[in-house]
Amino acid sequence: MNDVAKWLTEGAGVREGLRLLAVYEPNPYLACMVEANPQMFGYLLEGVLHKYAEGLPVSTPPVRRRQEGSFREEWPFLSRADCPQELKVLAADKITAYHNTLDLHEKLFYCDSPEDCYETAKNLLENFTQNRLITAEFAYYKEHGTVLGKHPVFSEARKFAAIRRMSIVGLIAEARRLEGAIWRIGSELAKKDKPHLDEQRRDRLARKQRELDVVREMIAEYEKNKK
Repeated sequence: MNDVAKWLTEGAGVREGLRLLAVYEPNPYLACMVEANPQMFGYLLEGVLHKYAEGLPVSTPPVRRRQEGSFREEWPFLSRADCPQELKVLAADKITAYHNTLDLHEKLFYCDSPEDCYETAKNLLENFTQNRLITAEFAYYKEHGTVLGKHPVFSEARKFAAIRRMSIVGLIAEARRLEGAIWRIGSELAKKDKPHLDEQRRDRLARKQRELDVVREMIAEYEKNKK
């Protein structure tokens, strides 16, 4: 066994692991993370050094040891009948964004090109932001019993509510407006002149399309009832 293999078999202590990291694969960013929170990021240290171990049976590198409490225990209001529907919708998005954030954070240490690193970091930031936005909504509701309402899902819900109050004349006008907006956003995407705005444009396009779907459903229902 070499010193890395001995370190792994003897319990993978943080202090010795950081020393070995400095020798075999210096990485000050990883070292700072492990020093700050060994329990959360120690597995990354083991994963990086694992490939240098000699004299051990072939095995897979250590994986993240997630320590998560029950989601429903942390946010008990989700199981109540009076919980706003928007929060229940956000629950699945929060779980997905949380796990994506952890996975993408780990992937950052194994990117093999600037392009891969850029895409990974961009996706990481998007998922982290989504998770924090939903956490803010959940924490506020848990403490105050009312919604904070800053997440986009609430503005969309208010928009849908306004649409459902429209007359048939208003619905027809709204359909034309939304069709025009969708066409303009599609044209912006087709130009490919501002790729840094593409994600925002796709989000707008999807939102407008959902609104148009609701409007068309209401128009179709009106036409059906008129017969």
